[in-house]
Amino acid sequence: MSQGLFTNPFGIPPPSDDSYASLSRFIAEFSQAIPGDQFASFANQLSSLSEALISKFRGGTRPLDNMSEIRGMFQALDEKFKNLEDGQNSLKEDMIRGQNSLKEEMIRGQNSLREGQIRLEGKLESLNSIFLANKGDVYLQCREIDSKVNKTRSSAQRSENIINRFVAKDTKPIPFVNGQEPPTELPGLKTISDVDNLNPQQLKTYTEGYGFKYDENEPQKSLKRKIADSAGFVTHQDVLYELSDSNESLRDVGNQNSAPNQRSGTRRLRHH
Repeated sequence: MSQGLFTNPFGIPPPSDDSYASLSRFIAEFSQAIPGDQFASFANQLSSLSEALISKFRGGTRPLDNMSEIRGMFQALDEKFKNLEDGQNSLKEDMIRGQNSLKEEMIRGQNSLREGQIRLEGKLESLNSIFLANKGDVYLQCREIDSKVNKTRSSAQRSENIINRFVAKDTKPIPFVNGQEPPTELPGLKTISDVDNLNPQQLKTYTEGYGFKYDENEPQKSLKRKIADSAGFVTHQDVLYELSDSNESLRDVGNQNSAPNQRSGTRRLRHH
């Protein structure tokens, strides 16, 4: 019997001869090596072959071509293993292709993210440049808005003061052009006589606070009239009130300290 017929992938030694013992030993070991759940039909063939061998060596009459049976057995087994091996190779190739595809997708995603980050950084730099370039304009616009708001507040308070003057009520302080109220150390301007009693230093503070453009040589009487007008003293009596003048100019104010309000002479037509 050809030994090549018994070559198998399980490493089971072929029968040493055609004896019943050798063939039975090979069939028994081969049967145990085959996964029964995968090769059930092949196991049935081995069972039939085993029964035939028993029948033959015990004098039975069951016909059996040993060579054809064993050859078919190994051909079927080889085909099963080839199919399994081909399936494993195909699965391995699919896994490799999947890994390569995933790697390529990750690389493309990283590149796209990096490009997006670069574009975003460029836009941020551009916005920052635009902001820095327009920062001065924005600051000026904010100052203009603040100035308009302050002027609106001053105008509203002046209008209220004018009404109060006509009904013989005291007026309220007019905010300076910077939006702040006049300092507390300044005398309040409740009547036009309060304006007339301002000393040079106080007159200078009110003049600058209300944002007048003036010449230091401008007569104080003229400055007093401007302050009176800004405070809302525009009634007929206010207009007729003759403001006093002084030989002092605002040029000399810098050399003087704030002092209590003192004026000589008689005030005419003081209105309270």
